[in-house]
Amino acid sequence: MTPPSRVVIVGGTHGNEWTGIQVVRHYQETIKKKFPKLEIEFILANPQAHELNCRYKDEDLNRAFEFLDQKRNSYEHKRAHEIKMQIQSSPCLVIDLHTTTANMGNTVIISHYNSLNLSLCEKLAQQFKDFRVIGAPDPKKKYLASQSDYGVILEIGPVANGVVAAVPLESTLQLIDCILGLLDGQNLPAQGSVEVYEEAQDIHYPKNEKGELNGYIHSEFQGKDFKVLEGEYLPFKTFNGEDLQLQTSEKFYPIFINEAAYYRSSLAFTLCRKKTLKF
Repeated sequence: MTPPSRVVIVGGTHGNEWTGIQVVRHYQETIKKKFPKLEIEFILANPQAHELNCRYKDEDLNRAFEFLDQKRNSYEHKRAHEIKMQIQSSPCLVIDLHTTTANMGNTVIISHYNSLNLSLCEKLAQQFKDFRVIGAPDPKKKYLASQSDYGVILEIGPVANGVVAAVPLESTLQLIDCILGLLDGQNLPAQGSVEVYEEAQDIHYPKNEKGELNGYIHSEFQGKDFKVLEGEYLPFKTFNGEDLQLQTSEKFYPIFINEAAYYRSSLAFTLCRKKTLKF
């Protein structure tokens, strides 16, 4: 396995996630000088959404790549075309920088289970505490990072949207530094294994007969991302004070609990299965 020497670092795929935007704006030269053997490019993915301090202007850029064969007039559709062309101009590793309002710690998401992505994750897991890997297979290639076979999405949190906070920013820079150091030194294992939380089931908020939101994340469940669930668990409380329990028939692990961006689709959290992937 010979990793590509070209790396594309993307910030601002979502315009109100300020950490990645500041990395692109303020740390380019520092990163390039530290790793002169690598060909490092930076993309500010959605500047118009950032000007509005919104997740997106017309549609979610991180879902727009699936529809590039359609005629759409959205700003994000245009940007997806441009970004895809840049990424696919030659082999590269994509590092797409995100933050989350959920208690996800240092999380990496991979959509392609190839040896480079998995070996990077194995080394990162050895070097960072509070680090986890989410497996999100993306056969339709709707995500930005999926436009290359070699790609990782960083999801660091919790942090509010539209905010630069020290811990998420510094954690992001440390993860970038480690990934680039592994590529620069060709210091990746040829074989090994990595623990992955693979997405299995979305759980939505309760609604009333009018289709309106009728509850919220229970205080006992808030912040319990990646904590094992088995049998009955208590994720919701209704606005009239009723506890709403759910039940699982196997071990699951919740992620993105109470993520602010997902209220639009009423998504409360996602359940994952934990598995070990060998490479």
